[in-house]
Amino acid sequence: ASAVMLDGGGSSQCDFGGERITASRKVHNWICVWLKQGGQKPPEQEDKPMSKHTVCLDPGHGPGNVNGSPDGTYKEWEFTWDMAQRIKPLLEAQGVGVVLTKTADNYPSLTERANISNKSKPDCFVSIHTNAYGEGGWSSASGLEIYTSAGPMTAQRNVLASKLVNTFHAAGVSLRNEPIKHEMYTVLAKTDAPAALIEYGFHTNKMDTEYLKDSKYRDKLAEATAKGICEFLGVAWQAEPGEDNAEDTPDSWAAEAWGKAKDKGVLDGTRPRDNMTRQELAVVLDRLNLI
Repeated sequence: ASAVMLDGGGSSQCDFGGERITASRKVHNWICVWLKQGGQKPPEQEDKPMSKHTVCLDPGHGPGNVNGSPDGTYKEWEFTWDMAQRIKPLLEAQGVGVVLTKTADNYPSLTERANISNKSKPDCFVSIHTNAYGEGGWSSASGLEIYTSAGPMTAQRNVLASKLVNTFHAAGVSLRNEPIKHEMYTVLAKTDAPAALIEYGFHTNKMDTEYLKDSKYRDKLAEATAKGICEFLGVAWQAEPGEDNAEDTPDSWAAEAWGKAKDKGVLDGTRPRDNMTRQELAVVLDRLNLI
């Protein structure tokens, strides 16, 4: 709308909206200030100000990778790419920048993925995978687990893993008995930032595979992942406009099942996000005639 030019010395040369004031002394530097027109929000009132945080997401594997369920209905590389596309906008909505180690159709090496992360200098690195066990058939191994390169648990990489485990637990995701493990995987050992590799479940387990293929369950995993990362970064989670966070209202991915459980008297319809005690579990099992 207007520009004000003030020199950096002691003269009076300036221009106020076309009204020029000059002095005989020549100046060699000045300050330019542009004033915005009315109606614009000041920076501190922006809806989603960008934070100073950046996260590197690593969708594991790539097209052509054979990892998947024994029946061929699930491919790990397809899951990891889809999950990255779900997690990325959730983080960006919280003002966190996101760098990906790959595109939809390429397959960088493990070292290349680590190099991409190191060049972007993120606050943390999270690799997305699913697990396998056995000799090619179905197995009983199940649940989510997270790998870091090594201890101690006070190291930032393990603080990141712990924050993620907490948000997965709060979301009701089934975890392994020891959900945090250590392994010198290349993407964990060669990344400069605190790094964690999430195995979201076993694609060699029939029940896990059915969950992993479900879009609503993927939304649940994505939100828990984003919340865990934000917890690690110290970014307060802000609900999206219109998102219903009423105390007795379940999240969208659980709404249908919650309604059925409430209608049939299995649950009382309260505390949808709370953990269940062993005695409450016993009551639920009794109502289902399972004990």
